[in-house]
Amino acid sequence: MNTDYETLGLEQDASPEEIKKAYFKLVRLHSPESDPEQFQVIRQAYEHLKNARSKPDAPVFPALSNPVAVQMMRQIQAYRKEKNITLYRDACEQAWNRFPQDIQFLYLLIMAQRRCGNTGKAVKNAELLVSKDPENKWFQMVLAFSYKDRGFNQKALTACEKAYALGCRDIDFLIMYASFCDDNLLYDQGMTALFDVIHKDTRWSREQTPKLIEAYTGLLAMNQYAKKHCLVSILDSLYQFLEQYNIYVKEYMPEVSLLLANACMSVAYQTEEYKKVEQIFSYIQRTCTQQMEQKIIQTAVELYHYQRVLSDPRIDETLLSYLELFHDFNVDAYDDEDEIYKKFAIADAQLCMIEQRESILEQAAILKQEHPQEYARIADFMTKLENGSKLRYLKDSLLKNYHRMEPYFSGGHYYEQYPQEKTRAIGILLNDGRQDEPYIRTAPKISRNDPCPCGSGKKYKHCCMKK
Repeated sequence: MNTDYETLGLEQDASPEEIKKAYFKLVRLHSPESDPEQFQVIRQAYEHLKNARSKPDAPVFPALSNPVAVQMMRQIQAYRKEKNITLYRDACEQAWNRFPQDIQFLYLLIMAQRRCGNTGKAVKNAELLVSKDPENKWFQMVLAFSYKDRGFNQKALTACEKAYALGCRDIDFLIMYASFCDDNLLYDQGMTALFDVIHKDTRWSREQTPKLIEAYTGLLAMNQYAKKHCLVSILDSLYQFLEQYNIYVKEYMPEVSLLLANACMSVAYQTEEYKKVEQIFSYIQRTCTQQMEQKIIQTAVELYHYQRVLSDPRIDETLLSYLELFHDFNVDAYDDEDEIYKKFAIADAQLCMIEQRESILEQAAILKQEHPQEYARIADFMTKLENGSKLRYLKDSLLKNYHRMEPYFSGGHYYEQYPQEKTRAIGILLNDGRQDEPYIRTAPKISRNDPCPCGSGKKYKHCCMKK
């Protein structure tokens, strides 16, 4: 609410007539034709304030007791408008000391002390404020924020619960309350608070957009652990929010896409949740046109599909390790050595899959049906694996290159799981207790023009060299 007043250049206690006058003045400066974006901001702030006059977003205090107190309040508001927080705090303290019957001075003093970093004094005064009216939801909220600033998280959670029970629904308060619930594993309780945020009957401004994104982030994170899962409801609301406030949230869409990728990795194929996620990704990809945005969003989409495979218990480690080779989410750039190792790792995984052909083909069928984006990455090799007539040739070709690279890399699984194949490749027994040793020549090398050692009298190149 404070943001709407600031948008119209008004104080928080502005009357309906002042709000209307400020609105028409700004509309003349920012017409729909000359500045449509700013016009929308002004229009929404006006509509918000006009519709919310019956719902105050701050405590209501009685009239000040003395004309001097009124004058001091004007001075406090002037310092606040100038953003001189030191003078603002000192003026509040002087007013409270002089007029202790006017509790609004104590309330403003706590606000000022929090802004100045005087967290200890703010806590002490907030506790005093609550003691004067324990049933005031705004006082309980101020106490909760003061405890949070001081690091008293358990006390802050208790104050949040009291303020919420009394009906406090301030957006910043609800987000803070939900974060404390998350820290204390009270997931259902925290989600209830965040649902109050996203279901708030109001028009959101550009400045409030980050708070909405934060609320959806908390909902998606806590939904995975809550007793009652509400993913469909969250996704449906998120899609409507993105669509309705497209002009405000466009810059946050890459962030939202990464959020979805990490929060929805376990959704089952063709469920309602799956369809909702695909719908949101499709909308984000259509909306974002800048190259950098598209790159981030495409990475998020790939991460989402890959993580769904990782969380699928039907896909075993052999196939997962092969799929991993086609993703580089955590690698900024490959050098030549990385590429050589990648070739070795691909050969290692493909040889293992040839040995486990029947099982791998069953899993490939699951990929093709439920994870088509991932199956497309390995479709060529799966086709070769299905074609059993050329399997022997394929294996020998892979084994030849694999045996050449294997001594230079660690982490290979094929020879470890199938030692007989290593025996076949190098032509020696591995179980005789000897290590593989390089061949060492015991006699001098024979030159091609030397006499042949067979005793024929011919040159070596015309005799046994040819044999």
